[in-house]
Amino acid sequence: MSYSKALEAAGAKVLEFATFGSWQGEWVALVEYKGEVGWVQGSFGSCSHCDAFESEFGWGLDEESETEVQYQARLASFGESYLDGLMTTELTAKYFDQAAEWDTDSAGAAEWIRATGLSYQVQ
Repeated sequence: MSYSKALEAAGAKVLEFATFGSWQGEWVALVEYKGEVGWVQGSFGSCSHCDAFESEFGWGLDEESETEVQYQARLASFGESYLDGLMTTELTAKYFDQAAEWDTDSAGAAEWIRATGLSYQVQ
């Protein structure tokens, strides 16, 4: 899984990246993109049916069907889909606060997001 590589291929600088959960869960990244700093998030799973990255890319470049340039373009397009509208620290943490009612990893995620946002002085 390399959601961070997809974000970078799309032109974002990944400042921080973390996952919460084991074989399935949530990922969150603090990025700098088009002159702004903010958060993006998504989910991941353990197989190609429940993980968007694995479904799209499998185990990486298929040298029989595409070039490295084509792969990077596809990777950038995938990453761009997450970069439409960066979120604030509080909005991102609030998402995890709400999920904490049923997801034991979410409380820790919200804490990490707030602390990381403070260290980068991201609103």
